[in-house]
Amino acid sequence: MFGLDWGKGRFRKEATPMRPCFRLLATALALPCLLLSAVANEVGLESAGPTRFGARFSEDGGKRIATFNGDKGLMACFTFAADGNVAVAVQVKLAKGAKTGFKGRLAGKDLTGSVEGNGEAQWVALGTAKVAAGVPTFLNLEAVERKGTVIVTGFKFDQEAVATPVAHFKTAYAEGKEVTLGDRGNVGAATFKGAGLLLVPIVVEQAGDVTFAARFNLAAGAKRALQITATDDLEAVRTRAAVTDLALTGAGKLASSADFTLSFPKAGTYLIALASKADGEAPLTVNGLLLRKGTNANLWSLPNGNAQSVHYGYPVPKGETALWAYAEAKSAPGPAATYNCVLGFGQGYFGFQRRALGTNPDDRWFIYSLWDSGYVKNAVKKEGADSEELKNSIVRMLAKGDDVKAYAFDHEGSGGHSHWEYPWKDNETYAFLLGVKPDGTGAIFSTYVRVDGGQWKFLTSFRRPNTKAKLDGLYSFVEDWSGSAGQQKRVCHYSNLWIRNTEGKWLQLREAKSSATAELGRSDFDHYVEGNGVVLSTGGYGAPKGKRGVMLQIPESKNPPQVDVDKLPGK
Repeated sequence: MFGLDWGKGRFRKEATPMRPCFRLLATALALPCLLLSAVANEVGLESAGPTRFGARFSEDGGKRIATFNGDKGLMACFTFAADGNVAVAVQVKLAKGAKTGFKGRLAGKDLTGSVEGNGEAQWVALGTAKVAAGVPTFLNLEAVERKGTVIVTGFKFDQEAVATPVAHFKTAYAEGKEVTLGDRGNVGAATFKGAGLLLVPIVVEQAGDVTFAARFNLAAGAKRALQITATDDLEAVRTRAAVTDLALTGAGKLASSADFTLSFPKAGTYLIALASKADGEAPLTVNGLLLRKGTNANLWSLPNGNAQSVHYGYPVPKGETALWAYAEAKSAPGPAATYNCVLGFGQGYFGFQRRALGTNPDDRWFIYSLWDSGYVKNAVKKEGADSEELKNSIVRMLAKGDDVKAYAFDHEGSGGHSHWEYPWKDNETYAFLLGVKPDGTGAIFSTYVRVDGGQWKFLTSFRRPNTKAKLDGLYSFVEDWSGSAGQQKRVCHYSNLWIRNTEGKWLQLREAKSSATAELGRSDFDHYVEGNGVVLSTGGYGAPKGKRGVMLQIPESKNPPQVDVDKLPGK
């Protein structure tokens, strides 16, 4: 068993199948910054753009207001006149006796506050944050523990501040060695040292022209140029001329370019592509795109850069109990940070992964994880490894194959993780085998993979307490777990899907039900039948084809797996 080895090592965020796509609004809802009008140090919401799944905006006596009817959020962006600490307050109105808390973040500093309503507008202090002069800075605000409707009417700072609408680079993609992105967790900034391409995804809800300016920093007197294109087809960026050629001259400090206009012929998700040639005199840093001539209330940035997670669910034939599951899979060439789950089930998942953000072809593995019966932190597992309570809730490793690494995890759930580092190849088919058998009141789940047409490689046998010995809820998925390459397509083919019942008979899985996470603004995914299996495709910003909730029919096969399960290694 694991004993004191639990908790050693770390691989990546544990891939949780079918997980919700929405993150906390206060930290992840990346929307266009609100165009606010400043009166001294008070800033209203007169021209605020909409927030997705956040506060609802409306007009009240000609004044823009934001209404919170739940634990909702908004995002605004400001430029401050001076460096240093700034005090922040929000103006709110609640019915008498109603209450709410606020949590937010400005320039990396957490903000909090609370208020009880008196029926009138009130200022609520949120705290202070250190800001830099002239730099567009995001303020996130979320209403929490709300009792009653909350109306926000403005913000107040103790120094001069103006609202700064920005199409930011938080979810942008950098292509080429000469272009790099800064802090993706905040506003982000892109630096062009030579030739490169920056792709900024946005959602446009209404066709029309939008005027922008680039916020940039370049050495005084230096000259650079950007070629700018707006497209809903990534491949078109490489085949057609830029819409705008933007000449830039450095001032040695943050500055704004001349205005330029981009056309959006229809509603949808677009990429604003900023391309730089290698003939520049100095590195160029671009901090964002400012919206000019008023805010287009129908344009907003994506909340994250991830391609959608796409899935298939495979119904087990009615009346059957599956003790074994078999599937084959091959991955098309694609980006790193890709997880192809082949045999997911009710208590865990098993597949193969490009596990790192890099170009090393050997940086790949097969991965199998099983969840605990309830969430348990690794530290608790170490301290009470022999307690009866833990024995009845946590996964235990019983055996593992040569060169297989295994340890506990406690992020995005908790359980046992195992992996085998192996340089699997694109467009090559691998076979996956998952088995379960009873062990007292628990069940033992074992996994195997066959590579290069050879023998079965044993990965791991995990025991899960208080679990029936059967495989149900079978599924596959493809996941972009980083978001740094969501503009690239990920494709995996699944075939020869079978289960083995309690009588030792192999039964083909003939149905695959499609699903996909609802990543905000993304619809570039697909599900389809190919050969004797089904395909999952996601990313690339191409034309959408996939549909959720469709039951695909897999062609019939007369060739069940030839596996002698009684001679397999493991527990």
